[in-house]
Amino acid sequence: MAFGRLDIFWPDGRLESVTLSGQTVSVGRAAGNTVVLDTETVSRYHFSMTNEHGVVSITDLDSENGTYIDSIRLPSNEARVLDGVEEIQAGHLRIIFTALDESPTAPMPLANNDDTQRIELEEATFRLQIDATKLDVWPAASSSAELSITNMGEETQLYNVEVAGLPRGWARINRPRLEVEPNETANVLINIKPPRRYDNAPTTYPTQVNVYADERPDMVLTAPLDVRIHAFNGFGMALARPFVENRESIRLFLHNQGSGPLGIKLHGTSPSKTVSFQLPSGILRLAPGQRMQVTGEVVPRQRAMLGQPTVHRFDIWAQSQGPAKFMAAVSGKAEIAPRFKPWQLIAIGGIAVSLLLLGIMAFIGLLTPRPPVIRDVMVNSGQLEQGETLILSWVAENTNDINIRVNQAPYLTLPGNSNHVEIDTSELSGDIVLTVQGTGNGETVEASVPVYIYREMVVENFMADPGNLVRYVVTTITVSWDVPGATTVEINGLEAFTNAPLEDVYGPTGTIPGVSGVASGPIILALRAEDAVGNVAEDTFTLTVSDAYCVANTQVILREGPNPNNQQIGTVPSGERVIVDAQDGGAGWLRVVLPSGVYGWGERGFFTCDEGFRVEELRAILDVPAPLPTMTATLVPTPTPTLAPPSPTPIIVPTVAPVATNTNSQ
Repeated sequence: MAFGRLDIFWPDGRLESVTLSGQTVSVGRAAGNTVVLDTETVSRYHFSMTNEHGVVSITDLDSENGTYIDSIRLPSNEARVLDGVEEIQAGHLRIIFTALDESPTAPMPLANNDDTQRIELEEATFRLQIDATKLDVWPAASSSAELSITNMGEETQLYNVEVAGLPRGWARINRPRLEVEPNETANVLINIKPPRRYDNAPTTYPTQVNVYADERPDMVLTAPLDVRIHAFNGFGMALARPFVENRESIRLFLHNQGSGPLGIKLHGTSPSKTVSFQLPSGILRLAPGQRMQVTGEVVPRQRAMLGQPTVHRFDIWAQSQGPAKFMAAVSGKAEIAPRFKPWQLIAIGGIAVSLLLLGIMAFIGLLTPRPPVIRDVMVNSGQLEQGETLILSWVAENTNDINIRVNQAPYLTLPGNSNHVEIDTSELSGDIVLTVQGTGNGETVEASVPVYIYREMVVENFMADPGNLVRYVVTTITVSWDVPGATTVEINGLEAFTNAPLEDVYGPTGTIPGVSGVASGPIILALRAEDAVGNVAEDTFTLTVSDAYCVANTQVILREGPNPNNQQIGTVPSGERVIVDAQDGGAGWLRVVLPSGVYGWGERGFFTCDEGFRVEELRAILDVPAPLPTMTATLVPTPTPTLAPPSPTPIIVPTVAPVATNTNSQ
């Protein structure tokens, strides 16, 4: 019984679907796996999937390149439960897992034919069918629609598939260009996956799937598709100081990381139940992406009269007021001091002496300046995306001024009683060291904390020049890319064009110049970029291919091979424009591709070729038909015949009245 399906997207545009059944399925390069993936970027035994009582889980088998679920790498040999639809990355392969339920005890839903569109025009030679009119998509998850293209013409056609109406990078087409034979149907999978960002507000995008043939780009069939983006929840919470000193206020930072409005209620608990909490009452409402700082108090239920200060653990809980009803908590410790210290009671018995001692101590304290202190330096997160607000907090004592330094460069000067600052990270990136420097009483002290700022990874440029190649002509191209925020970039697909050695990994910005090769058909280049925190970005560029054309200057005789002695198979009229696909080893003949598919050789000097390519760069074919043997006439002398005298023998000719005649030979 099948429990799921794997849709495997190969870098060259192929789509392979595998149905999963049984209790355990292994995936890898070795022949012993249930699903064999023939690529060096996948380990011999890469990952396994198990189905136990309807719960499907995936386990990375200590693979070299790792297994990623929605761009997050799985720990080795630890099972992770899969939801209904998940995106799996293994090496260079992108794999979509879709859960299936074929249990006979549950009725299978009938296909909703009303949700299938069929688009055709009377003047078009092809038609479309798409299995959806609308798609529901959640950020960071994906949803797919299958498009069918039927070629109703009499010739093979090359079709282009485009998606319009969505932000760049949301739609992925497994076969953006595909060839379809006459009276055949080909399928294209359109996968839509928006990024998980708070500014991706819930909305509906009127989307169009456009298909057109290369020979008729003006004849476009369009399938409308409504893509509805749903909201997602995300929430972060942190204490400014996890240790709250006696009578100090709690400062709590809240962050709505989701794409919809969020209502939060706060309450506190203590395992010892010795403290209570004074927190904002009611519902705190946060807009998508909004940050909020709230304050509260930890109050002892009963404060001791004497003794040492005590420390009490506490938890601050935040509960969402939406349908999810999720809860989050942060833990801290609070110091509670007694009402009176022991020395205060002793002072009651000798108040006069105590006052004198206190006066002396106060006088000495005035004469002896107290040194400045900077401690408990911390940030709201040790890893932030560039542009997010960085909150730096600290505790300062006996300071007149606070200087903030970023990588030892002066950033900001604050009053000595300051205890936090918000820092704009839009101009920062990489490893950053924040230093809080306090000055007071002629002394300077400082404390530092590290933080990593990573840039949002965007594929700003990915192209090859020239972008159109001539079929079977040696061409040199330059591939360039620019992916700000990436740490590594991989370029795949060039191996279908050239045998030249190439690097496995490149930097975020670069070019590969002088790549020479020969194209027999369209070439899809695939870019895969990864940043320092494991996020992945992908893009593709298609090198289109056109045929090499030449015009006959005169009527050209075509022969079976590149030799005048080869058999004649046809002619090309003067002025006829024909396709050529090769030259001979001596560069004196061109091979012509006739409309019937037959190849014929004509002398190169009788053709003028397009300026879009150099004839010298056309591929050379050495294995050609041999010419017919030359026939040579040889004179053989024969003797002259001698005439004999005529015979007098009579010849009887049957007539009505036989007559004997005497015939003499002349």
